[in-house]
Amino acid sequence: MAEDCCILIIDDNIDDREVYRRILGRVSSTAYTVVEAETGEEGRVLNGRKRPDCILLDYSLPGRDGLGVLADILEDDPVANVIMLTGQGSETVAVEVMKAGARDYLTKDSLSPETLHRCIQNAIMHGMLEAQLEQKRQSLEIFTRAMAHDLKEPLRTIKSFSRILHGSAALPAEDRELLDYVLSAADHMEDLIVKVSGFTKLEAYGGPALTPVALSDVLNQVEDNLRQQVESRGAVVIRGALPEVMGDATLLTQLLQNLVSNAIRYCDQKAPEVTISGEAQGDTCRLTVRDNGPGIDPEHRELIFQPFKRLVGRGIEGTGLGLAICRRIAQLHGGSIWCEPDKGPGATFIVEIPLSAARPAPPAASAVPPTAKPAEQPGEGSGRLAEVLLVEDSPADIQILKIKLMRREKVTFNLHVATNGREAMRLLEERAGIADVPQIDLMLLDINMPIMDGFEVLNALSADARLKRIPVCILSTSSDETDRQRARNLGARAYMVKPPTLQQLEEALEDVDHLELLQRGDSLALCAEQN
Repeated sequence: MAEDCCILIIDDNIDDREVYRRILGRVSSTAYTVVEAETGEEGRVLNGRKRPDCILLDYSLPGRDGLGVLADILEDDPVANVIMLTGQGSETVAVEVMKAGARDYLTKDSLSPETLHRCIQNAIMHGMLEAQLEQKRQSLEIFTRAMAHDLKEPLRTIKSFSRILHGSAALPAEDRELLDYVLSAADHMEDLIVKVSGFTKLEAYGGPALTPVALSDVLNQVEDNLRQQVESRGAVVIRGALPEVMGDATLLTQLLQNLVSNAIRYCDQKAPEVTISGEAQGDTCRLTVRDNGPGIDPEHRELIFQPFKRLVGRGIEGTGLGLAICRRIAQLHGGSIWCEPDKGPGATFIVEIPLSAARPAPPAASAVPPTAKPAEQPGEGSGRLAEVLLVEDSPADIQILKIKLMRREKVTFNLHVATNGREAMRLLEERAGIADVPQIDLMLLDINMPIMDGFEVLNALSADARLKRIPVCILSTSSDETDRQRARNLGARAYMVKPPTLQQLEEALEDVDHLELLQRGDSLALCAEQN
């Protein structure tokens, strides 16, 4: 029995459409059902209605050419199988068509039942494999996020309560030493989960959308992310010229952050010094990251980029994934990374990525070691105690916030708890309808929750004129930069990584005008302005 297959022909020439119909009718192995459209717009409508197995699209349509129609079809249906047909073929046109997303390209004078049938079946098979690959990629990404969250939740609970026990004055010194081992192992496990999750997501990455990115901005973000590590080691980051490249800012931040963090971590005998500069070589940016550490043995310069390969003992933290992630990010940008032969002390890494032609590299600027931002001292003052809504589905996390932030750090506020996003929205709406009840002044919002997650809550708040004024601070186990960026895009004022600390709270409140921490006796009060 012949296999059924639906074909949409988009061609303004009625004679050509008849030729295609007759050719397909001569194929004995497949029963082709043909649908015809005379214009690109008509074809776009028919494609949305019929969802054919394959589309035969004329390259030279009146009004709008085939490439424009192809773009419209793929915008509506990214998995559409389109074969472009033209009267006169050329290699330039073929490359242009394939880059635009067509499955294949044929000239009309080369058509035969066997050629067209084979081309259609290959396009359909290509589409099926691509759809399966995308499904697996999505499944892998979902699994990775679930794995990271489900493994980190119990681990973080162990760490949080272990630290509480560790701080107990009644705990014997011997038991405190044992807890140190537990905490150290838990820290390493958490780092490993984050790195494995990140590496798996990169493997599932379909390829980033490359846009002009200023490397100076990327390095600013890296220094901000690594401020604590840089200051604790007295490290110096020296900048050279940093051009603009074509890339994904989040991935490039991760790449550069891994290199700088490694340089600081493995330089254990003196103050770390990291020099970062870039130069244009044709249409490529050659980024150099040089440190003053112990260097890397020549026979290990390729080994270090393999997953889980470490060249140092357990005395120095690490997962063996940092450089593997760097290589994958470079590959996703169509570039490469390697370790140069030694030219003095330390190690030199070279990253090559596409250079942006948007503007030339800025002049070199010498860097000054970052200085710690002076902490603002809370002063005496008055104001009503703030109403804080914690949206959290984990009873352990609720208890940790109460113990660590409210009891140990002695920060007081009126705490309200909702165990999922829907319950939180209902509580906010109820309070908004009561005139004499103080409104919520700050929301601490978890991301991963049942029924309605944190991102969905942010969307719902932005759509409600009464509620979108409430400042929201994400409080999550995820330190993923993608989650941070998505939260910022949806309106979150700040992002805190569990467990909450006083320092994180102070940083979160920097952008919230109506809230401040005030000293009241030996405790701190989170206060809101009187209405």
